[in-house]
Amino acid sequence: MSAVSERDDYLLAGSAFAALNLLNVLLWTANLYLPVGFWLALLLACLWQFVRKQALNGLVGIGFLMLCVLIAVMGPATGWDARSIWLFHAKRIFLDGSLYAQLDDYAANTHNEYPVMVPAIAASLARAMGRWNEIVPRASVAIAMAPPLFFAAHLFRSLAAYLLWISLLLLVCMNELLSGYMDSLVAMNFALGLVAVAEIYRRGAERAARLPAGPALILSATLVHLLFLKNEGSVIAGLLSAAMVPATLRRPRLTWYLLIPWVVFALVWKLPVSHAHIISDLLSNGSLLDRGLRRIQSPADVFLILHFFRLLSQDYFIVLAVLIAAAVIGWRRLWFVMPSVMVVAAYAVILFVVFLTTHFELRWHLNTAADRVLMAFDLGASSLLLYLLSLGVERLPAAWRPITDSGA
Repeated sequence: MSAVSERDDYLLAGSAFAALNLLNVLLWTANLYLPVGFWLALLLACLWQFVRKQALNGLVGIGFLMLCVLIAVMGPATGWDARSIWLFHAKRIFLDGSLYAQLDDYAANTHNEYPVMVPAIAASLARAMGRWNEIVPRASVAIAMAPPLFFAAHLFRSLAAYLLWISLLLLVCMNELLSGYMDSLVAMNFALGLVAVAEIYRRGAERAARLPAGPALILSATLVHLLFLKNEGSVIAGLLSAAMVPATLRRPRLTWYLLIPWVVFALVWKLPVSHAHIISDLLSNGSLLDRGLRRIQSPADVFLILHFFRLLSQDYFIVLAVLIAAAVIGWRRLWFVMPSVMVVAAYAVILFVVFLTTHFELRWHLNTAADRVLMAFDLGASSLLLYLLSLGVERLPAAWRPITDSGA
């Protein structure tokens, strides 16, 4: 069986899991939910298909996913955000039977404006159990990992590249991967969104008459997940969408892949939140501009932020510098990666501004959040470098290449 058909299977599997995750959100808006059997049936169908075709990337992805589910349900969540924000929202959805349970703004310190795709999955898992508990709903994070895992199997064609990407994921996100926080999921979707953007530009240049539908579908699905995962995801989704504007001028159909996620998110979540008059605490505690101007005039505050960035992500800023240098020096061959590289750089700048304007005590906020929000930057930059290296390997003579997904 050809590697192309296997890659199509991965694309279909990731898209199907993404569709189920979104469908579950939509059902909870109507006091309904998606039975867990749908996710399980899809997983078994993927397993059967991958075994039948000996699709190694897919089998590795399923094995990793099942291991994550097993680890997730081995004990309760212990982090404050995991218990008091995400599982708390899940419990409210489960008890009230509605996606909008938190829009009464009870316990405002739990960030009731946060989107709730993963809590909605957790609530569906609890419904399958017939009662709320602190263990089984934790598997919701692992279930939400399915789309990016299969999309990565599609984008990183060789087994070696896919294993390296999973290794990068573990290196960057190991401590938070199954903690119950959303940051590792944001990082995974950001990384694959970046690769999808680069692939759209690359393949679009090679096939001027055709829209690269596979990467476009991956980008659209990652936008949906980023928007419905966490507020930071909206910022990242905005950067990825902006990076695609030049491509939409040549291929207007691509606009629909970008527009539909935003429309769905606005109708399903942002408009109800706005109607409930709930806003982010970053916007409700004084002027962002005043705080930013005050801190930018304090060298100690600026150096403190830069110190944390260097301490936590120095190696990945070096990776970003390598990417920029490679894209500039090899512009004629590597121009297609520059939009994604600029998105990574822009995200780092935005993180700096967020900490500069925070209403929390600066050192406390950096200590509690910097390592988590920088994971998206770290995984994004390193995934782009791996993507470029994997493209280079594909141009080697066949005898020199590492094992491919089809075992060749």
